[in-house]
Amino acid sequence: MQSDNLLKSNTYTFYKFVLLFLVLLLTRFHSFGQSHGYFLQKGKKIEIPFNYVNGLIELNVKLNDVNLKFIFDTGSEHTILSNNVLASLLNIVPSKEIEVYGADFTKKIKAYITYPVNIKIFNSYIKNNSVTTLDVKSSQNDIEKKNPSFIVRNMPILLLETDIFNFNMAENGIQGILGASFFSNSILKIDYKKEKITVYPYDYNLSLKSYKEMPVHFVGHKPIIKTKIKINKDDLVTDINILMDTGSSIPLLFLDNIDSKLLLPKKTIIGKLGIGLGGNLNGYIGLIDNIEFGKFQFHGQISKFQYIDSIKTKTINKTRDGILGNDILKKFTIIIDNFRKTLYFKPNRDYYKPIKYDKSGINIFATGKNHNQFYIKSIINGSPADIAGLKPNDRIYSAQYFNYIFWSHEKLVNLFKKKDNKKIRLKIIRNGKKHVFKFRLKDMLR
Repeated sequence: MQSDNLLKSNTYTFYKFVLLFLVLLLTRFHSFGQSHGYFLQKGKKIEIPFNYVNGLIELNVKLNDVNLKFIFDTGSEHTILSNNVLASLLNIVPSKEIEVYGADFTKKIKAYITYPVNIKIFNSYIKNNSVTTLDVKSSQNDIEKKNPSFIVRNMPILLLETDIFNFNMAENGIQGILGASFFSNSILKIDYKKEKITVYPYDYNLSLKSYKEMPVHFVGHKPIIKTKIKINKDDLVTDINILMDTGSSIPLLFLDNIDSKLLLPKKTIIGKLGIGLGGNLNGYIGLIDNIEFGKFQFHGQISKFQYIDSIKTKTINKTRDGILGNDILKKFTIIIDNFRKTLYFKPNRDYYKPIKYDKSGINIFATGKNHNQFYIKSIINGSPADIAGLKPNDRIYSAQYFNYIFWSHEKLVNLFKKKDNKKIRLKIIRNGKKHVFKFRLKDMLR
């Protein structure tokens, strides 16, 4: 079965692909200067709450003392600001122009390394997407005299010439990405259930009870996990390396046609993953038989395969075969030890929940002040939603007779993952008028 879109694609994910490949393939950008600033007091920890929205970790960050919202991304080495106009308003000054590859690995665009920027993350409480913080003076001496209420670093960032968030993340106020190197001087615990990141100094006596160590190596500060995979039931088990990527909302993405050891599933949907810098991101989607990392295994997992032109990309130094995103990562509490270069996973209560996937053909996006306005971003051609007459940009007013205020992004996504033939009723707003659409879910991958 073919389609112009891929099942369960997330708009953030479309542009996350762009950022992932931009940062992994930077030319003359392995290291761009020293970072300065107090990080953590000895023996003390800081807890940072986050919002888990649209399958991504949203953090409140201050750049040069201005409140912004960033995605925390272990798949990106460096912190990224995507808006040139915003950079000017924040007095962020470019230092050096560089070239980076686009998402298709072939086209290059301009980017800039900046002079050091003051970046702060507070031990704060997020209420209705506003930030309230403890009243702490920001001078270096005052911070060092007491248990700090925020983490601060002065470090260069990457500024993109083209604003890749101009019609996607900007709707939710996302201005950039906080890269893995920001926490380079710490041990990090990511708790998806409590929506909290805890930052520990090197000397903290952290309990690893019930955690399992992952077979991992680091490229910079990005964790690469050694993984065993079997695409089809009759295939041989293959060893691959996948990037642990909190900046991706999807479960798994692999690079097709670069490495011959990665075969496609026997049944796939072909189409566009999205549009990025460098053009369309084309690929396939299907179910893989098994993936195993450490002591953990997942069967029948939905996966995406991005098509890469191997002839045009012979010079690429490929450091991994794919990425492991939040759809699987959220089943664990994760510890990243940047000092010892180790990685630990502990299953949470969601670990044993079966992994389901979308059967409607709808890709929804949550926006608005409270993330409770839902729009259809894309629809798979020939899917139940497409046949019913739903269209991109339709706003979901109610689902199953319940008004949108009773739904969350996660609940709506889960509704579209129910069993085959389940009746779905959506009331949508299109051009200011309300319309009702009905259809039944259908598994398009089996």
